[in-house]
Amino acid sequence: MKAVILAAAPSDKLQPFTETRAKPMIRVAGRTILDYTIAHLKSAGVTEVVVVVNHLRETIEKQIGHGHQYGLSIEYIHQPQPDGIGGALLRCKEAMNGSPFLLIYGDVLVTGNPYPRVMEQFQEMGGAVAAVTLPRRSGEFGNVYLDPDMRITRLVEKPTDPHLANYVLAGVFLLPSEVFSLLEAQGGDMEQVFQELIGKKQLNATLWDGEWLDITRPWHILEANRMLMDQWENASVHHTVRMENNVHLEGPVHIGSHVVIGAGSVIKGPCYIGHGSYIGSSTLIREYTSLGPDSVVGYGTELKNCVLFGRSVLGRLSFIGDSVIGEDVHLGTGVCTVNFQKGVDDLSVKLAEGPMKTGMAKLGAMIGDHVSIGARHVLEPGSRIRARFQAPDLVTIPTEPW
Repeated sequence: MKAVILAAAPSDKLQPFTETRAKPMIRVAGRTILDYTIAHLKSAGVTEVVVVVNHLRETIEKQIGHGHQYGLSIEYIHQPQPDGIGGALLRCKEAMNGSPFLLIYGDVLVTGNPYPRVMEQFQEMGGAVAAVTLPRRSGEFGNVYLDPDMRITRLVEKPTDPHLANYVLAGVFLLPSEVFSLLEAQGGDMEQVFQELIGKKQLNATLWDGEWLDITRPWHILEANRMLMDQWENASVHHTVRMENNVHLEGPVHIGSHVVIGAGSVIKGPCYIGHGSYIGSSTLIREYTSLGPDSVVGYGTELKNCVLFGRSVLGRLSFIGDSVIGEDVHLGTGVCTVNFQKGVDDLSVKLAEGPMKTGMAKLGAMIGDHVSIGARHVLEPGSRIRARFQAPDLVTIPTEPW
């Protein structure tokens, strides 16, 4: 069976991280979103994948390639203009060769593998199948309603009640080839195709009862990281890791190849340290921290509940908490992310349209790729820093000529 992964949309809401990468290339718990999706497809027996790309497509194609590292074949189809899910899917018609196929939204994360269940439902009932789930956050997604036979009877794409909690489409479908003729008749409008299938009682549902998350805002990366790490039960330390004296590991710690950990460091799981990283002496790495490959953490620094995409340098004696840091970031000595406000249980992030509540009592900084912040800076809670931003060292006593 083939699968189509939708990975073309730019996702401005996830800036600064989508300034420099396609959304499915966001790294969570040591791997990209697309890595998880492809690995689950491989496990489900899928051998051919079509990825629809546009925004920063090179960030996908360079890392994922043609699928040899996963043991399957990957083809790319370009969606040159933003004409929606239907427009993306119509471009894949020829590649599907008249056979049923999986359709997957490229920006969702799940615990476990939902694809075998969807495939089993298709074999049992025939017709189109959609995975549905109960989201962690209500009111953000279109709602679906089911009859006793697990057929979808109603789809409300934009519910007016923000507190409405119900099943939602989980972004995983198994569709017959006839969907292409329906799409052409509906002018490429995928919602209308779903409504037509619902009207004919031809859109079946299968319930995904595992964890499910659609990453729509930068702080959701922390939520996704925690969701995946909560599934870890055992530690995994590569045999090439070098630990100096008095290093203490606690809980499910995952450490990649050729990592060096300095003397006196404490690492508490669940956490992840990517290959080629260096952890300085007397460092404290606390729960739910994920360090991408080739990360450098200076002496005496504390990390807590944060995601680093990789290839970054954190100066000594710093504190990075409840934060997301892109690739190739340099933070100088003594940089501190303030992650709470006294008396505030729901921190807000400053957006162009006004402040937006995050639902989080603690939130540090969200720092884009290729940022350099000099020594001794303090970042306020919920701060967002654009890619390539530069800040010099915070010098309080300038040098005077004498």
